[in-house]
Amino acid sequence: MNIRKSMYRLIIVMIVVPFLMFSLLLTFTYNTKLENAVQESLEAVANSQLAEMGDFCSQQRNNLNILGSMDVSQAALRGELDQDTLQYLDNILYSRVQATQYLKSIVLVDTNHHMIASSDENSAAYADPELDALIERMKGNSFYITNTLSYQQNGQKVHSVIAIAEIRDHGKVLGHALSEINLDFYDNIRKRAKLWNESTFYLLDGNQNIISAGTQEDKRETFVTTDAERKDYQEKYNAIDFAAHPQGSFTYRVGRNSYITYYSNVEYTDWHVLLSVNMDRFLSRGQISLLLLGFLVLLCTILTVLLGRFVSRRIVQPIHHISDTLNEIKQNQDYSLRIRTVRKDELGTLAEEINGLLSFIETENEYKTKRERLLQEMAQKDALTQVYNAENIRRYLSEAIARHQLDGTPMAVLFVDVDNFKAFNTDYGHSVGDQALLFIASLLVRETGGIVGRVGGDEFLAIIEEQERLTALESCLSWVNDSAHSRFVLRGSRESLLVACSIGAVVVDFEGDHAVGVTAEQLMGIADEAMYEAKNNGKGGYVIRYCPSYNE
Repeated sequence: MNIRKSMYRLIIVMIVVPFLMFSLLLTFTYNTKLENAVQESLEAVANSQLAEMGDFCSQQRNNLNILGSMDVSQAALRGELDQDTLQYLDNILYSRVQATQYLKSIVLVDTNHHMIASSDENSAAYADPELDALIERMKGNSFYITNTLSYQQNGQKVHSVIAIAEIRDHGKVLGHALSEINLDFYDNIRKRAKLWNESTFYLLDGNQNIISAGTQEDKRETFVTTDAERKDYQEKYNAIDFAAHPQGSFTYRVGRNSYITYYSNVEYTDWHVLLSVNMDRFLSRGQISLLLLGFLVLLCTILTVLLGRFVSRRIVQPIHHISDTLNEIKQNQDYSLRIRTVRKDELGTLAEEINGLLSFIETENEYKTKRERLLQEMAQKDALTQVYNAENIRRYLSEAIARHQLDGTPMAVLFVDVDNFKAFNTDYGHSVGDQALLFIASLLVRETGGIVGRVGGDEFLAIIEEQERLTALESCLSWVNDSAHSRFVLRGSRESLLVACSIGAVVVDFEGDHAVGVTAEQLMGIADEAMYEAKNNGKGGYVIRYCPSYNE
C-alpha cells in the first residue's frame, strides 16, 4: 500500500506537476500566438476592405473633379450661362448619375452654397439648412465624404452619404460639386468580407452611427448588445485618439466573453472600420486539447517524452508556421502564400480559415487591379460623347484584328464623317453642334451594335464583330442615313435637324490565310477612302469594300 502511494506521489511529482506547468506555459504560448495571428488576419481583411473603399472614394473624387473641371460647369458657377445651357448641364449631371453605380444624384453649388445645377432638383439630401454644415465639415480639404444623412422621401426614411469636392479655377474657389451615394456599396463590402465564425464587421461614421454592420449573411441595423453590456467596449473605444493612432486594436469583455477588435480610419472621412472576434471561441479549443493530452499522460509515465514531442509537433510547430507565414506575407505583401495544413484538427481548421482569408485578399487584389484598369479605360473615353477616344479605339481595333485572325471570323470597320458639320456650329451654335455629335454617337452605338470611337471633331470609327450585324450591314447603314431616323430635336424647341453622314465601310474575312498581316492603320485607311468616295458621290450615303484577302 505504501509502495502504491509512493508510486502515486512519484507520478504526481514527476508527471502531473511538470505536465501541468508545461500545459500552462503551452497554453500561454498558444493564446499569445493565436491572438497575434487573429490580429494580423483581421488587419489583412480590414486593409483589403479599406483598399476597396479607398478606390471607391477616389473614383467619386475623380468623377466630381472631372465635372468641376468642365468649362460649362465653371461657367455655370460664374453665372455666365443662360437657362437652356443650364438645362444642358443638368442633363449631363443626370447622364453621369445614370451611368455610375451607387450614385443617386449630383449637384453643383456656388461659393454662397446656392444650388446652380442638379441631376435631381427634388432631392432632399441637399436641404439648405444642412448644406452649409456639410461643406464646413471639409475643414479645408479638397474632398470629403460626410457622415450618414437621414431624410424623408415619399414617406420613407432614406439613409445616404454625400461626397463633396472643391472646384477651383487658377487657385480661386468657384464652388463645390456634391454627389449623394447609396449605402448599398458598403453593404456589399460587408457581404464580400471573409469573416471568421463569431466575428462581426462594423463600419461606423464619425457620430458612431452604423453605416453597415453584421456578418456576410446577417445585416445589423443596430448594436445587438445593451449599453450596459457594451460599457467596457465603449470606454476603450472612446479613449482612442484616432488622429494619433489611425490603426490598432483593443480587447474588451462582454459578459463572460473576451473580444478583440481591430480598427482603422477610412480615408477622406471621419469613419472607422472595426472587425471584432470572440476570442474565447478559439482559445477554449486549445485548452480542451491540452486537458485531453494531460489525461492521456496520467495513464502512463512513459508517455511523458512522447507527449512533449506530440505537443510540439501538433500545436507549437503549426502555430509557429502560421505566425511565420503571416509575418512573411506582411513583409513581402505576397498574398499567394498559404499555410501548410497536414491534419484536420482545430489548428488545421484555423489554418484553412486563414488560407481562405488569404485567398479572399488575393482575389480582392485582383479585383482592385481590374477596377483600376476599368477606371483607366473610363478616363480614355471621349469627354463629350462618352464613346472611345481616338487612342483607345485604335488600340481596340488592333486587339480585335488579333482576335479575329485567331478564330477566322469576319469583322467590319466603319469610318463615319458628319456631313456639313460646320453648319451646325455656324448656324445654331456650338451647343447644337455638341448635340449633333451626341446624337450621331448614340445612333451608331445603338444601330451598329459595335464599339464606337471618336477619332476627330466630327469623325467616328465603328467596329462591328457580331455575325448577325455583319449580315445586315447594308440595312444598318441605310437606316443610319434614313432621314426618318437621323433627326434629333433641339432642346427647348420643336425644331428637328437632320444629321447626314458619309460612311465608308470595309468588311474583312479572316478565314484561312485571308487578311494576313493586315493592320489597324490599313483598315482605317481603306474605310477612310471609302468614306471619301461616298462623300464625292453626293454625301449622305455609304460605300462598302470587301477584303477577302490582304497580302500587302
